[in-house]
Amino acid sequence: MLNIKELVIATKGKLINGDESFIPRKYVIDSRNVDEKPFFIPIIGESTDGHKYIADAVNNGICGFFINKDYLGKETVINSSININKDICIIEVDDTKEALYKAGEYNRNKHIDIPVVAVTGSVGKTSTREIIASVLRTEKNVLTTKANYNSLIGAPIMALEMENQDICVFEIGTDSFGEIEKLSNLVKPNIGVITVIGTAHIGIFKSREGIFNEKIQITSHMIKPAILIVNGNDDYLVNVNSNDRYNVIKYYSEDAKNVVQNTDNIEFEASIYDKLNTLIINQIGVHNVKNAICAIKVGECLGISTSNIIKGISDYQNFSRRLEKISLKDNITLIDDTYNASIDSMKSGLKTVNELKAKRKIAVLGDMLELGDFSAKLHSEIGKVINTLNYDIIYLFGKEAKNIATTIDKNIKINIYDDMDKLINDLNLEIKEGDIVYLKASNGMKFNRIIEFLKSR
Repeated sequence: MLNIKELVIATKGKLINGDESFIPRKYVIDSRNVDEKPFFIPIIGESTDGHKYIADAVNNGICGFFINKDYLGKETVINSSININKDICIIEVDDTKEALYKAGEYNRNKHIDIPVVAVTGSVGKTSTREIIASVLRTEKNVLTTKANYNSLIGAPIMALEMENQDICVFEIGTDSFGEIEKLSNLVKPNIGVITVIGTAHIGIFKSREGIFNEKIQITSHMIKPAILIVNGNDDYLVNVNSNDRYNVIKYYSEDAKNVVQNTDNIEFEASIYDKLNTLIINQIGVHNVKNAICAIKVGECLGISTSNIIKGISDYQNFSRRLEKISLKDNITLIDDTYNASIDSMKSGLKTVNELKAKRKIAVLGDMLELGDFSAKLHSEIGKVINTLNYDIIYLFGKEAKNIATTIDKNIKINIYDDMDKLINDLNLEIKEGDIVYLKASNGMKFNRIIEFLKSR
């Protein structure tokens, strides 16, 4: 981690106040998230300017902050902050967001001897990141991306936490051209992972080829000898081969044998160091098996023992709102899969829940966002999948989700809504003892409202 003097050097900033030997232990962009006396970075966004919250952050106990040299209220903020805390560290910079990136890059370079595994892809980044980290954690001190800190703001915060770990597992995401290259430069991976080239953000990148061209930039700043691990079942990634910059390892769904989805876990067989082993994932969702196969490849590359690879996969716990099972009274089960949604993850979730036993299966589906001109077509593909499954009732919410109904041709009850309160009321009256209710939509559709209501019923 960096001391204040190093932060000034990294950002080419100017120390206004504070001890240059002081070392911040945490960095935040939210003025309310001030546990452990963090260093605050006021980000200028589309709708708000973080500089407006510096005073609140200082009152809440931060140890220091960046401030843009051109911020109109700069002098007032600086003087009032010092009046509250005479030791507060204040660094004036040209741009706070770029300063954050430069600081993270500087710290990564300072700790260039710590290996980094960087995970990207259209779907499955977070779950793959977490199962890899679970495997590595059995033998190593691992720094892992927190929550969704995978952007040009979040990833530098993670890079600033590099200090004395054995290895880091970082998630790398993008929603615009050029971000993956910049993030690759930030974290400089030793091992890169690409999960799949799907349709998430296709409204921005215009085609899967455009998405592939962006994701493959994870290799642009890899440290030799570099290893790129890719999903060999993907029609774009299967054509990625070793070259003079990195060696390619491919993993396939066929690497898993005798896969069994149980009520609360998945059993399967897979080779580890060329010997067949039985493994258990204590989650639902057969897609987790491919993530586990990827984790096995990473574990092998880093010399993790067979027994600990098996243990790490068994210990893996996914985040909430990703196929999270919630038990209600009357033996009603919610499957909360509302953290986010893409065409691939919605298809996978529907198929996973279809395999579970219940008196009735109900799906509540909302819009998949950021699909641009492809939105109607991709939503209609979900209806075709539903035709092959055994759902009893479908609830659709949102102007795009209604397109799902256009391709459902089997005799099942379909309810379409543009009023969430009415949907919640009708769903609450409908669900009965023994039902499974699967909920899936992009995070922006705010399906957490439905979940919280049903949990309180």
